[in-house]
Amino acid sequence: MKHLETEFKWDANTPRAFSKMVAAVKAIPGVRLAATAQNLRILDTYLDDSTDPLSRQKIAFRVRCTDGAWEATFKTKTEIHNGKAVRREETLPLKGVHNLAEALHFLHAKKSWQGLALEGLRPLFRLANRRKVYDVEIKNSVLEMALDSCRIYVAGRIVQMKEIELELKQGTAADLEHLAGQLTDRTGLAYARVSKVKTAAALLSLWGKK
Repeated sequence: MKHLETEFKWDANTPRAFSKMVAAVKAIPGVRLAATAQNLRILDTYLDDSTDPLSRQKIAFRVRCTDGAWEATFKTKTEIHNGKAVRREETLPLKGVHNLAEALHFLHAKKSWQGLALEGLRPLFRLANRRKVYDVEIKNSVLEMALDSCRIYVAGRIVQMKEIELELKQGTAADLEHLAGQLTDRTGLAYARVSKVKTAAALLSLWGKK
């Protein structure tokens, strides 16, 4: 299904960043935070083609395993401006896939999808993420807040990174933007300047050179 992903990101690599954000959401009048969070274990493997790089087309392509369920997703790459990112996102379920090797075989056999060539894709780096997800309601909009504790596996090294995302799932971008501004003021957290994926790509460019 084709859609635009609209979200805000905060740098959470400071003490008590997650608890500050949760407390701030609870304290804002008219905002409802779900009583319980969903805990997810996510493994993302980002892929590219050495002969005709997707990166040259400004596309990030990943295979994701979430608690045993596999899917492939591509997103158009965008810059983050004042914490906000808007990009096209498309997802393909990988039915019958149980591991990365099977995922790569599935994509190779499919050959193409949404105009992208899928043959010969190779892993670049991995992101292992422990994600805590809360539903957030404000006015007539539904948002999703994700607290991410991530390990980036790139060029034989491991880098730890924490990030908070607030994504619009239903409703208006104005509600998202208004709440993001309030949360920034209340928590004192800085908007993320670069995403986890761009961090990993930059490290691959730096460390992957021979």
